[in-house]
Amino acid sequence: MGTTTTAKPRPRADWSLAPRGPISATTTGALALAALATVGDTTALEPMWGGAVTAAGVLGTVVVAAHTGTAPAALIYRLTCWIGGGGWLTYTLAATPWTLNTFAALGVGAITAAILAPLGRATTRARRPGTALVLRQSARIGTEWEARIARVCRVRVTVTDVVTWPTGTGYDVHVDLPGGGVTRKQIEGFAEALATDARLPEGCGVEIVGGANRGALVLRVSTVNRMAKAITYPADYTPRSILEPMEFGEHANSDAAAALVREESVLIAGKRGSGKTTLLQDMSIALGRCGDNIVWHLDLNGGGLTQPWIDVWLDGRVRRCPIDWAAPNLREGKLMLTAAIAIAKHRKASYRRLKRAHNTNLLPVSPELPQITIVVDEGAQAVKDRALEGLLSDLQEIGRNEAVNLVVSALRPTSDLIPVNMRKQTGVRIQMYGPDEEELGHMFGWKTGVSMDQLAGKGTGFVSLDGATPRPFRAYNVLPAQIEQAAIAIATTRPDLDTASAHAAGEAYATRYQRMRAAFTDLEANHDDEPTGGYEPDLSPAIPADPTAPSAHGRRFTVLPGGADTWADPHTIAHIPTRPAAAASAADWPDPRPLPAARPVPAVPASPPPATPGAAVPGWPLPEILRRALQTFTDADDDRMHSEDLASTLGLTKHELAALLRPLGIAPLDNAFNRNGASRRGYARDDLIAVAQRIHRSEIDIPEHVANWPAA
Repeated sequence: MGTTTTAKPRPRADWSLAPRGPISATTTGALALAALATVGDTTALEPMWGGAVTAAGVLGTVVVAAHTGTAPAALIYRLTCWIGGGGWLTYTLAATPWTLNTFAALGVGAITAAILAPLGRATTRARRPGTALVLRQSARIGTEWEARIARVCRVRVTVTDVVTWPTGTGYDVHVDLPGGGVTRKQIEGFAEALATDARLPEGCGVEIVGGANRGALVLRVSTVNRMAKAITYPADYTPRSILEPMEFGEHANSDAAAALVREESVLIAGKRGSGKTTLLQDMSIALGRCGDNIVWHLDLNGGGLTQPWIDVWLDGRVRRCPIDWAAPNLREGKLMLTAAIAIAKHRKASYRRLKRAHNTNLLPVSPELPQITIVVDEGAQAVKDRALEGLLSDLQEIGRNEAVNLVVSALRPTSDLIPVNMRKQTGVRIQMYGPDEEELGHMFGWKTGVSMDQLAGKGTGFVSLDGATPRPFRAYNVLPAQIEQAAIAIATTRPDLDTASAHAAGEAYATRYQRMRAAFTDLEANHDDEPTGGYEPDLSPAIPADPTAPSAHGRRFTVLPGGADTWADPHTIAHIPTRPAAAASAADWPDPRPLPAARPVPAVPASPPPATPGAAVPGWPLPEILRRALQTFTDADDDRMHSEDLASTLGLTKHELAALLRPLGIAPLDNAFNRNGASRRGYARDDLIAVAQRIHRSEIDIPEHVANWPAA
């Protein structure tokens, strides 16, 4: 076979006017400009058209440069060409001096443009994809994070914005994910690796949260370890609602660490000394402030959580206990949880019409129908008792809809301390700082990408809301003095349990304050380092038959506010029992409090001074009816009594009792109240005390028939 050869085609001549380099381009441009000037001169074109063409060329060059990212040198070169050429054209249209100098000027301009042509080649800035949308001052950060995510996560993303935090302690990087099925989870698992690659300071990290859509996310990058400093609980105890987020700390970017707990229960875990109890105090304040929520404490850790709250009540500084029920032991805890379950079940039936009226399946809470939130400290102790563990689990299962909720803390989130189902059913999970990274896995799962290195020690932790990526936070720091301030404020604003729920809770709820007083008084005595001897003065002016006789119920006490000026002379000392009377069943336990400063009470004679028939008796000796009535309140250890009960104790009918007390200005309360399952009107001990004070100050004259009343 003969060899075949392929003939190379001969290149064809290119007669087009397309420029092939800077010289040909400038020559072509100069000839075109000369031709345009000639046509304009022939047609008597106005010179203004030359200026218009020049302006349009300059404007178009600027717009194109902004769109394509033209470098500054190239932009200046092109603007110079337009201004130089346009100026020559306008001049020739105005003067038509077709001389050698005119064409020489055109030639010099063309040669200069050819020489400087290389400046026009760098048409774009060096730019990474996506940074055109980022503010110029943040373009460098955006470019770095695009490269970092590509390097660490093997995903090429586009940074669309960088927003600096108002605190100056970090910034948000807004990212769009590429197509092809890349998800947020693929990035979330690399949060710790990204923080390391960015060489962030100790205690700083990267949080990854959702963006505007499923294909977007936000990287919260902290650059200053702000959480290393304590953050005091804001001194604001104004009423809030349980329907608002419960705030308990701050995130690194100053966002409030908060959670909605109308429906979700809370689980907190952390080693001893990690700040759990302080966090529970934060939550107790936040929950106590809610005008549609009451707080119960189940504190199996020695009563340390509850004691600062209840002291202001035991010391008589508030009329109502800020904590509606506190259980410091297993027996009381079982009573509490049994009552809570009974309330939840009863509410399902008793408030079904209310749900229909509001067209909702979720019980509508209000000050008249408050949520009950039980704060459990050291839940590990609770689950060691199988009966108590079962009660906690039952309550978590049935209490959500009926507004009976739980906040539980434990040393670890593992199944030996917290039942798996209880953890699974918890929507708000908090893990406090500790040395073991595995605790994060037990609490949040094993692929969250968070690390203890992001925390700053005691008082810091991670919080996850309804399965979201855990965020680091610092809990507010609150000291005992601030708890007392909050307790005093909350005692005046918190709601009472609704009547239907109180009935459902039964006798255990009705008599809770008796047991609380006894239990926490014992706790107080056991923790006194420098006990003060003596008896606690009762706040009524009742006089024991023999004030020198030893009391069977005396207890040690801490001096009440008011000191020596507090009204308590030897003749007015009574004794509060350390164990409740068996027959008492107060729905609201009396609240001892110091009376206003007054002059020392003189000794009371055995009988009132003689009086002129028909004349009023001077005031300071207490009439026997008032003395006996106050003693009855003290013996019953209650602050309110039904008229029938008080009269019966005194050997009177309620009408006879009213006839004796009315002249002193004492009348039954306007509204009925519940005692022993009955709702009736009656008297308040505070009203009797107020009248006794006025009598001792000689502000009331006692009618003769009242002063001479003999005990029946």
